[in-house]
Amino acid sequence: METLERFAISYEMRHFAEVKWARKAERWSVTFYLPGERVGTAEVTRVIPGVTPNPREALELDPGLLDRIPRVVFTESGDLTTSVAELHPTLLLLLESVEVKAKWRGTGVGMGLAVTALRRLAVPGTVAICYPAPIHDHGPDERCSFTSEDPEVRRPDEEAMAKLRRAWERHGFAPIGDGVYARRIAP
Repeated sequence: METLERFAISYEMRHFAEVKWARKAERWSVTFYLPGERVGTAEVTRVIPGVTPNPREALELDPGLLDRIPRVVFTESGDLTTSVAELHPTLLLLLESVEVKAKWRGTGVGMGLAVTALRRLAVPGTVAICYPAPIHDHGPDERCSFTSEDPEVRRPDEEAMAKLRRAWERHGFAPIGDGVYARRIAP
């Protein structure tokens, strides 16, 4: 297996001319590479507490893959919930998704690269937030229909979520409510 030092990470942020933040979220696209091979991607939403106008409203209008994270992190008025405010964040990085090609899944490479990417986007006092769950083409309340040629990979979402949560905990993330995890990240 390749070591993480051999991977390259590129970052891209798009913003919209003449659009207020209340209408669009600030999203960073992160791409993971090896020489000649695109390994995977991550999407990260950046929020500056007290500066970004009502982030919960913005993320309801432009949710991306964020479903429960905004409800756990922000009150309806856009303030931080108690569990997040206690962390005293200067910046929030909401990890929307991490996806790597099939040959890299289950190896920890995607998670390791995502944590590295979050560190590079961080400033002192940054709190990273994630919802450890597998990404499939079904809704959050629909039964998982994911199948694999490998019979050992056919497990329900609940088992996969438990495994992902334990893995994120090994990276220092802790639950803050409703399956959402947070960690203070130093750049």
